Amino acid sequence: MKNKGILLEEIQIEGKAQVLEQIYEAVEAKNIRYQPTLIQMVLGQIKYLSLPALGGQIACLFLIFAMCIYLEKSQAQLMIWLGTGSVLAACLGVFLMMELCRSSSFHMVELEQSCYLNVKQLWCVKMIIFGCLDLVVLTALIAGVSKNVSCGMFPVILYFMVPFVISSGLQFLVFTIFRRGKREYLQMGAAVFISVLSLVPLSEPRLYTFACLGFWVLALLIGAGLLIGEIILFYRMICSENEFYTVEL
Repeated sequence: MKNKGILLEEIQIEGKAQVLEQIYEAVEAKNIRYQPTLIQMVLGQIKYLSLPALGGQIACLFLIFAMCIYLEKSQAQLMIWLGTGSVLAACLGVFLMMELCRSSSFHMVELEQSCYLNVKQLWCVKMIIFGCLDLVVLTALIAGVSKNVSCGMFPVILYFMVPFVISSGLQFLVFTIFRRGKREYLQMGAAVFISVLSLVPLSEPRLYTFACLGFWVLALLIGAGLLIGEIILFYRMICSENEFYTVEL
């Protein structure tokens, strides 16, 4: 008896090309890679910032309010207002440096590398957050002092921005050069050094006259240029070298 093979009829799929095209369009429309915006990254990282650094910024705000109230009641002279404000402005940048030191100590780099964002993005977000907080505190300081002095707001901005920028640049330089040990103490020492140095011009009241505004503008431009250069160099270093920082307990 001759076996007969089983013949299967070819199943015709109507609109096969159209169905495949719809599947392709659905796959293309699928958001496989999530890319958060800068605002989303900032809002997402705020809750992970260290409390001492954030608390320090808030404490500076209250200190500024208390300083303004005290000096206003005591009817302080112009040089006292400018000297006190210069010292506070020189110390503001230390909170960002504290946060960056925390991220490069206690094996935090390895931990942050396992997160969705890389270390470069995390540190840039932290610098943006604390930069904005520093501007808020500086604005409160400038507004409180300029209201009680006769030289105007623009000169006060120059007088306070110069120690702030120079102090931040020196602290950032310490953070970049010294990769090990307790860099926080060196950075605080740098902030104190610039704070004391900012009191030196008070011995020459002529430096705080309208004729010397060009000197302050030049000092601000030089300090800002050096700080921007350090940030760009630091950004390139962490982009090109994965082992730039050696993490130690």
